Amino acid sequence: MSLSPTNLHKNQLLELPVTGLAFGGKGLGRIDDFVVFVSGAVPGDLARIRLTKLKKRYAEGRVEELLVRSSQRVLPRCPAFGECGGCTWQDLTYEAQLSYKAQQVRESLEHLGGLSGFEVRPILGMADPWRYRNRVDFAIGDGPKGVTIGFRPPGRWDTVTAISECYLLPLSMEKVRATVEQWLRERGLPGWDPRGLTGYARHLVVRSARLGAELLVSLVTAPGQLPDPSGLVERLRSAHPELVGVVHAVNEGRAEVSTGLEYTTLWGRPYLLEQVAGLTLKVSVNAFFQTNTLMAHALYGLAAQEAAAGCIVAGSERPPVVWDLYSGVGSIGLALAAKARGVLGIEAISSAVKDAEENARLNGITNVRFVEGDVRRLLREVAQGRRTLPAGLERPDVVVVDPPRAGLHRRVVDRIGEVGAPLIVYVSCNPSTMAPNVAQFVTQYGYRLERVTPVDMFPHTPHVECVGVLTRPH
Repeated sequence: MSLSPTNLHKNQLLELPVTGLAFGGKGLGRIDDFVVFVSGAVPGDLARIRLTKLKKRYAEGRVEELLVRSSQRVLPRCPAFGECGGCTWQDLTYEAQLSYKAQQVRESLEHLGGLSGFEVRPILGMADPWRYRNRVDFAIGDGPKGVTIGFRPPGRWDTVTAISECYLLPLSMEKVRATVEQWLRERGLPGWDPRGLTGYARHLVVRSARLGAELLVSLVTAPGQLPDPSGLVERLRSAHPELVGVVHAVNEGRAEVSTGLEYTTLWGRPYLLEQVAGLTLKVSVNAFFQTNTLMAHALYGLAAQEAAAGCIVAGSERPPVVWDLYSGVGSIGLALAAKARGVLGIEAISSAVKDAEENARLNGITNVRFVEGDVRRLLREVAQGRRTLPAGLERPDVVVVDPPRAGLHRRVVDRIGEVGAPLIVYVSCNPSTMAPNVAQFVTQYGYRLERVTPVDMFPHTPHVECVGVLTRPH
């Protein structure tokens, strides 16, 4: 019987050539026009796969056997590859990763946004795409040897995979993991069991700055006094000279969260001093900061370069007024300040606003103002005349947006569109949510997407950031 979509069934084994990568990283094959998404496959593979899910318009499967290996395949470095789920593209050449990420940015904008006529500039990648992460969030559970600090495997929330080394992390972070794991075992403190909501130690968060010159450690536990906190501090300080602070955070709820929690500083300072784009930035233990410091240099430099063009777009050679929405600790806004007449940063998280204000002082920058508030609500209040903005910053020449993965709410797009800035610089960590936002700017407010530059912030994963430039003619 010939293979066709009409005679497929769940658990069926079939041979399938893999011809592309879907958004999110799965291999993509076709039976006629019927799409099959394949876990563990890369373009160029001929694989025997097992169908795990069958829907009306598509199917999903996993590789049971590779019959022909793609020329784009490489041996993964990590022995836990495929188990921890943190870097699903480690078996794909880095050159191929960059190519597919750029392709996915284009396809998202074209297919999800219905956009055309824009330029996709060459993707910005890393010279050395290993050990780039400046933050890691380890899960803590119990294993055969006692408490175990590692990662949750794909699709599992109730177990922790032990690791010996992660090639996305600096060695200093792995050493902290081993130190804390040994200390917990010696104290007999159990890991967290999310099924029974029992145990004590829940997460270990390690952050670094200045390319590993500073380390900040946060141990997250269930409620209860931390036994021998001075012993933990002494153990960490003696083993890790880069350490600048140790905090103990408490999670009283069921949700597996490790940031935004109340914490006690056990020793040192609860923040890092990072250096990026010519700035010194204070990054508190709960603050968001780009996970890849080297590529943050590239991202912020690109955003500043694109925003500086705002004065030309506005028909004037004078420096532009810039709005930096979702400004976080102020990294993008402060990077733009030298080329701007003034910068207004808007951020909902109070601690991030305080960090941003401190960062302006640290860098001697006086033409930036940060305002605490939800972007959607604050812009609505401004539009209704119920709130005023700092003098001189009421009308932007350039709007920079760096929203979370969910993108901009359509009402936020409306508020920005109504302001009518000649230039919008959209920094996106998720092209699939950027696409409908840009389409709304184009169709409802007369903007044009000029260009987009992909930025590889997360090598060996399917995630890609990008910087898009939208102009609005007078």
